[in-house]
Amino acid sequence: MDNKIILNGIYKKVIILFAFLFLAYFVFTVINIKYYLKEYGYSIKELPKTIAVYFHLSKGFTVEQNENDKSIFIGRHNYIYDNVFKKNGYYNSERLGNSVIYIKNENGKQIRLYVLSTDDWCHWFRIYKIEGAKIEDFI
Repeated sequence: MDNKIILNGIYKKVIILFAFLFLAYFVFTVINIKYYLKEYGYSIKELPKTIAVYFHLSKGFTVEQNENDKSIFIGRHNYIYDNVFKKNGYYNSERLGNSVIYIKNENGKQIRLYVLSTDDWCHWFRIYKIEGAKIEDFI
């Protein structure tokens, strides 16, 4: 009986330790994401969606769009977007440094999509420019 009580106490301490470590990691992550968002000119209102991007709950979200159909979005790092656009019928036709041109053939016409990976990036997210669409059109 005493061994059971001791084991239950140890399990509770281990669970509390893991919960504390997860909470500390989460707070550390949020503070750093907030710091980099501010450094790149964005406000705290983008924080929840950026946290979702970092924890792979979202592939990205638009933060700005102008009348010329150019948008800026916060997303993960480059490696996922080839698959995102491929699922929507686009293929990677040309990669020039930080920019990629994706092409989709539709009704005998080529639709081009220009995606630029900006120099604004950190461990938690990256900022992209996309011409001709919004990232929400693909996810």
